[in-house]
Amino acid sequence: MDVFQAMEELNANRLASVYVLYGSEIGLVDLFCDRAARSGGFTSVARFDYEEDGFEQARLELDTLSFFSDQALVHVRNCTALTSQGKSGSDLEALEAYLENPAPGRVLVLSTAADKLDERKRITKTAKRHVVVQCATPKEADALRHLKSFAKERGIEATDEAIHELWRRVGAMTHALNELEKLSVYALGRRIERTDVEQLVVRSVEDSVFDWIDRVAQGQIAAALTNLQGLARQGYDPLALMALLARQIRMMGLAKSSADGRVSLDQLAKRAGVHPFAMRVAAKQAQRFTLRDLEMLARRIADSEYDVKRGRRDPQQALECILMEASLAAITRSSPRVQ
Repeated sequence: MDVFQAMEELNANRLASVYVLYGSEIGLVDLFCDRAARSGGFTSVARFDYEEDGFEQARLELDTLSFFSDQALVHVRNCTALTSQGKSGSDLEALEAYLENPAPGRVLVLSTAADKLDERKRITKTAKRHVVVQCATPKEADALRHLKSFAKERGIEATDEAIHELWRRVGAMTHALNELEKLSVYALGRRIERTDVEQLVVRSVEDSVFDWIDRVAQGQIAAALTNLQGLARQGYDPLALMALLARQIRMMGLAKSSADGRVSLDQLAKRAGVHPFAMRVAAKQAQRFTLRDLEMLARRIADSEYDVKRGRRDPQQALECILMEASLAAITRSSPRVQ
C-alpha cells in the first residue's frame, strides 16, 4: 500500500508491530512516524540510523521496559539491510531475528530511501510478512489533495492557486511540505497567496529550462536571454542547453511533419520516447515555425556544437547566436506578411 493509505489506516486499526517503508519521499516517512506516534499515544519517537548505529541500540530500546510507558515506537532509518547494497553481519542477524519474533506492545518502523526492496534476500521476505508501505511521489491530483489536507491539519490557510504553483515548482511531497511550513512562517497567520510562492520558492532547474525553451519558441528574445543568465547561475553550461534546445527543435519538426493528422500526437510521443504532454507543447510551439526553419536551426546547432568542441567558437556566444536566429524565425513566421 502507499503511505497515504497506511496513514488513513493508523486511526482505523490497531498499530502493527513492524512497518517497512521504502521510497524516495523521506519526508513522508517522518510524517508517517508522527501520525503513528499520535495514533498509539506515544510521547516521542526513538530514532536510529542503521548504517551508523546498526540494530543493537534499537533492539535494546525495543526490549527494555520503561517505568513511564509500556509501549515504544522506534524508527530505524537508512535500513540498507533490505536493499541490494546491504551487508551481512551481526546487525543483519539481529534484525532478522527480531522480525521473526517482534516484541509485544512495541512498534518498529524500518525505512530506506531505495525505490525498491531486494526481493532475493531472506530478510526482505521476512520483512514482507509485516506491513510494507511505499513512499513514492504521488500524481499531481493526489498530491494537491494531500497538500491541502496537510495545510488544514497544521492550521495553514492557502489559496488553491498557491498550492498549484507550489507543486508546479517543486514536484515532490517532501520538498513541498518543507516549503509549505516556510511559507506559513512568512505569512504570519494570513492566507498564503500565489505571489508568496513565486517570491519564496525557487523554481526547479527543469522548470526553468522549460520556460527558457518556451520563450525562445515564442520569439521573446529579451526574456530568453534573461532566463539564460539565470540558468547559468544554476550551473547549466551552454553545450547542455544547446542539446536541450536541439531536442525540442527535433520534437517540433516531428510534430510539424506529421501535421496532416494521420498520426496522433500520442503516437508521435511514443515513437520519440517522450511524454505526450511534451509532444503537445512541441506541436503548439511548431506553429510559429516553418519546417524549413526548424531544419535550418537543427543544422545550425549541430555546426555550432562542432565548432565549440574544436575550440573555434565560444560556447556562450554560439548559444546566444542560435537564440537570436530561433527568435527571429518565430517572430517572422507569426508576423503578418507585407504584401
